[in-house]
This record gives sequence, structure tokens and C-alpha cells, in this order.
Amino acid sequence: MRSKALILAALAIVLAACGGPKPDKPQSLAQNTQVANTAPEAIKITGDASTGPNKIAVQAIADLQKYWSVEYPKLYGSEYTPVEGGFFSVIPSSGELPPCAEAASDIAGNAFYCASKDVVAWDSETLLPELQSKFGDFVIPIVLAHEWGHAIQARSNFTARTVTKELQADCFAGGWAKHAKDSGLYKVNAADMDNALAGILELRDSPGTSKIDPSAHGSGFDRVGAFQDGYDNGPTACKAYRDDNPVVVELPFQNAEDEAAGGDMPYDAMVNDVPYDIEDYWAHVYPELTNGEAWVPVKGLEPFDPSNPPMCGNTRADGYALFYCVPDDYIGWENDAMRTVYNQGGDYAVATLIATQFGLAAMTRANDKSDDKTQSLRGDCFAGSYTASVLLQNRKETSSFGISPGDLDEAITALLVFRGDGDVDRQGAGYERIRHFRTGVLDGAGACLKD
Repeated sequence: MRSKALILAALAIVLAACGGPKPDKPQSLAQNTQVANTAPEAIKITGDASTGPNKIAVQAIADLQKYWSVEYPKLYGSEYTPVEGGFFSVIPSSGELPPCAEAASDIAGNAFYCASKDVVAWDSETLLPELQSKFGDFVIPIVLAHEWGHAIQARSNFTARTVTKELQADCFAGGWAKHAKDSGLYKVNAADMDNALAGILELRDSPGTSKIDPSAHGSGFDRVGAFQDGYDNGPTACKAYRDDNPVVVELPFQNAEDEAAGGDMPYDAMVNDVPYDIEDYWAHVYPELTNGEAWVPVKGLEPFDPSNPPMCGNTRADGYALFYCVPDDYIGWENDAMRTVYNQGGDYAVATLIATQFGLAAMTRANDKSDDKTQSLRGDCFAGSYTASVLLQNRKETSSFGISPGDLDEAITALLVFRGDGDVDRQGAGYERIRHFRTGVLDGAGACLKD
């Protein structure tokens, strides 16, 4: 987040560097009315099929072949041609290379689909084990489902910018993930879905990447959104993807100073200045939501030491890192905890979490009687609508803040990662929170009251 104006020409994961060492031009593949044997024991891979990650990969490949044999004809009106060039589990340090790779660096830390050979390959030495260790078993099928998205693009002759292809593949992966969960093939709970999204976030483009960069795969905000689109709306929604639809929100750094700072404001500036910008946002928006009722600023902002939490009504706010105190009308945060959020998540992670609490204050003023979880998710949505205001700079007379590259990813990281015990039941899983935040960003504050 930056305090100087950002000029926007337009509003203009899992999986880094997928698609192979060289971009393969999508090509027409021969029609084949024979569906491949989709029993896991019939799937043969080049490499050691006995390792834990590869066992998961084999099961995923079998189901992906079966899934697309059903879905592809519905989408494109012709039979699905199974991926037949082979499946390659690669140990890059061994010196052995899969088709389409010219050097170990082409596959190391990578997974790809190569259209010219109709093969899927992955690094089983570091990529899959590390992803599994960080994010659980379900992230491995998601990696492969993304690569199958590229196989579908080759079969359907889909042409677009690289970033659009990557987002469509993420969307197809989301569609398959919903099928995998609903079919019972995988026992996927809320934590598994959040871990999958965390995996997507880790493999996003570096902040400042342009959407027209030939290697661009999408920001975390874009990629998570595409995955959720497929999960919520199915592969038909993914088929409709075209350049700039969905909108890609990858923003370049505006100057060397902004890039050198990583787009981050100092922590003290965040907690001292940004809350007043959020107040300014509500001064503009609240009357629009309430038929002209004026916004009343919250009575206080209370950063506190964990050893001395403040009172909220008749109760001491012990054990809370961030909260809106309804009886006393103030927003409190524990400074050590929020500094941790800043250090690990970035400046806009802090801004987003504080903005959620202003959303709760707005609902209190509007006498919202919905349950705690609904209010929390609406607060996430309102944090998104505030973010849209900063992004669009539609309060230029009263605000000079602007979005920096990476801020949107920091926002969804905050909603996904920073929570306490029991917060899932009270606030919703990270997957739900991100969906509501994105609704606010894309559709504005009015949409937050529709759920």
C-alpha cells in the first residue's frame, strides 16, 4: 500500500511455470472415441510409482482421465482424447529428462503439460514432496488437475495470453476439485481446501509482474479467484474465459522507490494512518447503503500490549488479537500480534484485518441482526469493497492512498492464514472468507448485504 496516488489505466497456482520449458502452441489432436482405462492400477508412470506423492498422483491421473471423458463432450461436443503420451515422475538431480525438457532446470521445482508430445511431467524429488509437506495431500491432485487444464486447452484449440491460459487451467482445476470432493474420492474438509488455496498463493507471480508478460501466471488474487470460479460454477464457466475476461488484476510497480520498498508502508504508518482512510471510505459509502444516514466515526482505536488488554463493556478483552467492541464502540488490536501479521503477511494484510472490523462497526450502526458468522463474512466483503475504493481511487478529494503490487495477495493471505482457535466456526473457513472479500472487490459494498 502506498500513500501517493496510483494512476490506473485499467483494472486491467497452482502452479508456477507450468506448461513446459517452451510454450507449446495449442494444436488439434486426433479424435479418439476410446476412453482410457481409468482404474488406478492401469495408470503407468515413468518413475517410481511406490512413493507416497506418486501414489496420490496416480490416483489423481486415473480420476482426471475419467472426469474429462464425461465433461469434455458436454463442453465441446466431441469425444475426449485421453492423455496418451505418458506420465513422467522426474528426479531432476538424476540427469534424466522428460519429453520437451532440454535441461534439468526445465523440470526442477515444476510440473508441466507439453502439447507437442501430449505428456504430463512433474518433479517428484522436490516439488511434490515439499508441497505435500506444507499443504497436505490434496494439493498434489490440484497440481495435476491444473496441468490437465492445459491438456483440455490443446484439445479445444484454446488461444489466449499466457496468463489467461493459466487462469483457465486454475478454473478447470477448481471444477475438478468440486467433483473430487462431492464424489467422495477424496475426504476434503475446510482445512484441506484452505491448504489448497495456500498452495496457490505460494506459487503466484512475483509482485509487479505485468499481465502481458509471456511468463505471467497470475497474482494470487487472480489465481485463487479462478480456482473458486471453477469450484463454484463448474467447467462451463471456465470454458468462457477470454483475454481480460475475467479481469486480471496484476499491477506493475509505479517507480523504483515503490519497488525498493516492496510496496509496503512502515507498520506505524499503517496502524496510525490507514484506519482514518477507512473512516473516510465509510463516510462516503454508509449513506449510500442506508438511504442517506450519516456515518458516525468509531469512538476509538485501541492498540494494546498483550499483558494489559483493555476492557470491553464489563469484560476484559483477554486472548483477542483484533476485535470490534460493540458496547464501547472501539476497535482494538494487540500490537505484537499485528506486527507479526505485518512481518509475515505484509502491510495490506494489516489494513485488511482492520478493515474487517470497521465492517462490523458499520453493521452495528445499521442494526444488522444476522448471526456472528454472517456478520464476519460481510465484514470480509466490506474489507474488499474498501480495497476496491483504494484501487479505483474514487475518493481523490479526501484520500491519497493507492494499491501496490502484491497488496491483494496480502489481503487474501491475511484472511486465509491469520486466525485463532475456533475462528473457523465463528468467522467461516478461509475459502469462504476469500470468496466474500473478492465479492467486495469486484462488486462493491452493496453486494456484501446480499448474502
